[in-house]
Amino acid sequence: MLRRIKDQVLAFIEDNSQIKDSLTEYFGGQNKVVSFSSAEEALAAGSALGDVHVFIIDYKLPGMNGSELFSRLRSQFPGAKYILITGEMNYEVAETNRELGWDALILKPFDFGILEDNISVLVSATA
Repeated sequence: MLRRIKDQVLAFIEDNSQIKDSLTEYFGGQNKVVSFSSAEEALAAGSALGDVHVFIIDYKLPGMNGSELFSRLRSQFPGAKYILITGEMNYEVAETNRELGWDALILKPFDFGILEDNISVLVSATA
């Protein structure tokens, strides 16, 4: 099923359980996947997450949004790559988050192959 992504540690922060479960199932076969329904859950896990290679974070989360979470995680996991996924992309959101330093921004709904392609490029760049 997966062509290029294996032996990676991926963290999904997504409040839509159907999307989160689908992502976990799709990428979980050859990778270690952890998933959270809120920013607060991901932050509470902290260093117990270990060496995460890629964080895939929804923009619109309950409580803290994805941009705020990104800013907090980046200081804790500076070697990780970060992908923002959102169904609410507009110029302001895109520009603000590009300036924050996300490695990729992907508009929902997306084909998992597009996400896989982005992850592959990001992990290849650090190898």
